[in-house]
Amino acid sequence: MKRGLLIGVAAAGFAGVMAIAPAAAQVVASDQDELIVTARKQSENIRDVPDTIQAFSATTLERAGIESVNDLTQMVSGFRIVEAQQPGVVLINIRGIGQVRNGESPVAVVVDGVQQNSPNQITQDLFDVERIEILKGPQGALYGRNAIGGAINIVTKEPGDSFGGSAELGYAEGDEFRAKASITAPLGEKAGFRLAGSYLNRDGQITNSTLNKKVDFDETWAVRGALLLKPTETLKIDLRGSYYDQDAGASWYVGGPANSPRVPVVGNILGKAGRKLGDVSAKIDLDLGSVALTSVTAWSSVKSDLFEELDWEPQDLAAATQTLDVKAWSEELRLSSNTPGSALRWMTGLYYLHTDRTLNTAIFLGPDLTGLPSRVLGSRLIAKDDNDAYAAFGQVNYDIVEHLELTAALRYDIDRRRQDDVSPPVPAVVPRYKGTYKSLQPKLSLAYSFPGGSLAYATVAKGFRSGGFNSNAVVTREFKKEELWNYELGFKTALADRKLYLNGAIFYSDITDRQVFGLDLSTGPAQFIANPIPKSSVWGAELEMTARPVKGLELSMGASLMDTKINRYDVTVFSGTAARGDFKGNKLNQVPRYTLNAAAQYTADLGGSSLISRVDVSGWGGDYYWEIDNAQKQKPVWLVNARLTWAVGKVELTGFVKNLFDRRYDVEFVPVNFGGTITGKDLGSASPPRQIGGSAKVRF
Repeated sequence: MKRGLLIGVAAAGFAGVMAIAPAAAQVVASDQDELIVTARKQSENIRDVPDTIQAFSATTLERAGIESVNDLTQMVSGFRIVEAQQPGVVLINIRGIGQVRNGESPVAVVVDGVQQNSPNQITQDLFDVERIEILKGPQGALYGRNAIGGAINIVTKEPGDSFGGSAELGYAEGDEFRAKASITAPLGEKAGFRLAGSYLNRDGQITNSTLNKKVDFDETWAVRGALLLKPTETLKIDLRGSYYDQDAGASWYVGGPANSPRVPVVGNILGKAGRKLGDVSAKIDLDLGSVALTSVTAWSSVKSDLFEELDWEPQDLAAATQTLDVKAWSEELRLSSNTPGSALRWMTGLYYLHTDRTLNTAIFLGPDLTGLPSRVLGSRLIAKDDNDAYAAFGQVNYDIVEHLELTAALRYDIDRRRQDDVSPPVPAVVPRYKGTYKSLQPKLSLAYSFPGGSLAYATVAKGFRSGGFNSNAVVTREFKKEELWNYELGFKTALADRKLYLNGAIFYSDITDRQVFGLDLSTGPAQFIANPIPKSSVWGAELEMTARPVKGLELSMGASLMDTKINRYDVTVFSGTAARGDFKGNKLNQVPRYTLNAAAQYTADLGGSSLISRVDVSGWGGDYYWEIDNAQKQKPVWLVNARLTWAVGKVELTGFVKNLFDRRYDVEFVPVNFGGTITGKDLGSASPPRQIGGSAKVRF
């Protein structure tokens, strides 16, 4: 798209807001004045943040039926998540900045002040959440490595100062049982605790006709605890811990061209995946008068395993296992000004992260391929990574004159990575690969606050995603770091006596050495990350709106429009694989040309009770699948979810339907001319079908 056309589309959307009712931060309109967010590591009114940020209160999340980060895609413009192969292995795309399988996330995900260290932690179930904040655009100046596309800040509920809690039971199609509960209580005058848990057990809705079994089964349980201590008026200690255990179906691909039927599944192996996540953290806040000191110490463990077939046919040709084990601990120390109302506010800090990671991938050849009576090991790759990351960062906010604020932030990251190749047969001297990836990430914003609550801002920021090592050298053992510069103009405004809130932004991202995932199933476990795109770019425009036109009615809509281009392409990188070719001038993969979302919620007062009805509509289109040859484009997808809740005192009864019109589409697509599939067929993964269910919740 030409630059002038893109800006013209944005300008026309701004001028025609009442006609086309564009997008919005999906917090109810009344929250727009009150919601305090901490996405920039300081407490701020959402209307004052000179960034594109969408925030969702606990009430909004509950009314919309948001149960995982995946569900946020129905409410956030320009944001997509694909989770097809197995739970936890996700492909995220935000504002055209994508995820690569087995690589680092394009967004920093922070839970209660602790940055998650593995992409496998991102798609946990959400329960007992206070709010979720999504910052778009690179946030490397504060969050560092891998915040190249943005940041997701998840804040769970703190222990309360009085006894209370809730319990919820639900049932849905697919024999899905769900339970959630939480309890909180004070421990004297200076302490309190909170304990919350969730449980899911479902048989599934997608059938494997060869095995006569459901493939999308899932059993997950999770528990989270918090202990809040306030020994003095100036000291606060927040101790948190959680554990997550999941056993689920995986890898239900079906052969056939793009956008073709994917059910029933016909493979002879029932794919299975497990995921176990654990973490503990301690956050200490100390008020030193004019300054405040914050320390965040955290430890986490990620274990996942996968068993899948590689042909997805009734024959037993090939199968694979993959296990991942990650241990990490981190420390962040921050010192910030503690003078509210001052013209100058500042923050500075240090960060350290140590990670141990082992990835073990094995390929097994089946009897129908070898003629032997049972499967035999074809190959095995084992890579052990030992990484250390260091960073120093700071931010200054200064009111140049009344209503005009300058924000300047800077971070320097050093990421030292080491990998040992212990694939059998292990030699006497184990091959070790070393690499250090550095980046200086500045951010500069200028924001002007108009009378009446409107804000206009301009932002320039740099993002950085670290490099690393593949488990093999099919293409390259080492892949380079990815960096980008983002330029953004935006506004936030309140209209119609604060019954209508409108936000908008246009942005341009200049990307260097974009990381691309490659796959060649015909040559064994050939999964790799490389940098075949030295230069690429993304132009985009976003609009967001929330409105409360009459009592009880809340409306929200959102839209994004993006145009991408591969400006330079290195044909030598993938020349020896099925992905060979010259793709200069093509569009970037997995980037929707447009996304749209809309929601209408009406609360009817029945006198002593209330009836809350809500409909969410989301759609996207114009995107190519994960290949960069642009040979296969996904057809537009439109999804509708509906919920009806009857609230009587502290009891709520809810009925819902997901994917109301039973829209079927390819969640993921692997073309044979890009993936070198064993059977010579294209592969796709079926989307979830329509699901009807209900729940009952009581608060006490």
